[in-house]
Amino acid sequence: MVKKIFNKKTTGILLLVLMLVLVPGSAVYAADFNHDGSVGSNEVIDDDVFLSGERCSMDGTVNGNLVATCQTIDLTGTVSGDAMLFAEKVIVAENAVVSGNLFAFAASVDIDGTVSGSLASAASMILLDRNAAVARNAYLGSYESLLETGSSVGMDLFAGAYQVIVDGDVARDLTVGANALELRGNVGRNAVVELGTEDQDISTYTGYMPGVQYVNESIPAGLRIYDGAHVGNNLTYRSRLNMGSEFDQFVGGKVVFEQLALPDTTTSQRRGNFSPRNWVMGDFSQFRLTSTFSRLITYFALGALAFWLFKKQSTAIRDTGYAYPLKAFGWGFLTILIGFMGILLVPITFIMLSILVGVVSLGGLLFTWYGVLGTIIVLAFVLFLFVVFTLSKVIAAYELGYWLMKDVFKSKTQSRWLDLLVGVLVYIILRAIPYIGWLIGFAASLYGTGVLFVKLTNVEKRKEANKIEAK
Repeated sequence: MVKKIFNKKTTGILLLVLMLVLVPGSAVYAADFNHDGSVGSNEVIDDDVFLSGERCSMDGTVNGNLVATCQTIDLTGTVSGDAMLFAEKVIVAENAVVSGNLFAFAASVDIDGTVSGSLASAASMILLDRNAAVARNAYLGSYESLLETGSSVGMDLFAGAYQVIVDGDVARDLTVGANALELRGNVGRNAVVELGTEDQDISTYTGYMPGVQYVNESIPAGLRIYDGAHVGNNLTYRSRLNMGSEFDQFVGGKVVFEQLALPDTTTSQRRGNFSPRNWVMGDFSQFRLTSTFSRLITYFALGALAFWLFKKQSTAIRDTGYAYPLKAFGWGFLTILIGFMGILLVPITFIMLSILVGVVSLGGLLFTWYGVLGTIIVLAFVLFLFVVFTLSKVIAAYELGYWLMKDVFKSKTQSRWLDLLVGVLVYIILRAIPYIGWLIGFAASLYGTGVLFVKLTNVEKRKEANKIEAK
């Protein structure tokens, strides 16, 4: 099995994978997945579609799932399943219809069409235009999220951003964590708002933010509710400033104020309090936007590459992890321990042996020794580190998504693309949790490395076979 997988073709692919890891997320669109990047207005495709290219356009009908990784994505047609869009700029036009869920990750996301399921999006700028209609829930992570007048969310809206402007309607609950919120639309039930440190000095740091060209001018920090807005039930806001009865006229139920403690300016950055400096400069531990985008694009791209090149092997690896979840952690720990011991001991042994080889051959074999064998050892170490720090996370995320869709959500039809996307999203969110995110990443490394080891060596199957023979 090992010889079958590690051939010349695989070596070339691994080099490509290493390049993908080192390339910024915004350049992933250059990868060629053998698609022309477009579906014509008269085309009807009864299958899942994967688009890639510099500028992708989907004007036709896809009776399945749509996955697109491009620099710019224009969606004007109809998708009967889920749409998973990764780009610098995503545009969902007024006539576009996504019958399933829409996942959009970019620097700029502009939605003006209809989503029959839920929307999950992360971008510097997220715009729900006047004709945008999300039938279920919307999950938004951004610098700025803007719901124009006429836009609607059929259930709940969850938003984490520097600034959020809600001029559209939310049928049920609104939950926002931001430095600034402006509300002019209607919220059917409850609104829960947590304001940050309300740092007004944002202009100094926006230059460092990815996708800054798509972001509007920053609005003043704080919570503001304008005429025409209405919250059907209760409004709960957590802030440093109590605004008294200012919001009573806009709320059908109670207005609840919860005091936020004043931050210690000498330690606020260390504790990860919300501020523009933390958000932009990479010290915002609750949601590091740049690294999150990089991980998201990289892991999904690697998973997609594996599906494309090793469809059967990727399924077999997934089934192995599902069959031996606990044992995978143990084998992963053992593999990583031995691997890092090898990184420490092998170079020392190699150098000592090179002295002996040099003396015996009078220096004649040193070039071959260092040039050939040394290169092989270095490549082996690079491959090991790539597996531990990157590939293992992709395997763990895919396995997590498969388990969630199969055992938690009880999905009747399994889609490996959806499993991968769900798993990557959940892993990225868990990895961003302060203080325990590193533990999540460590566990993913153990699990993913262990699954790969168990599959390549068939160690567990041999143990089971030996037990049967012993009986």
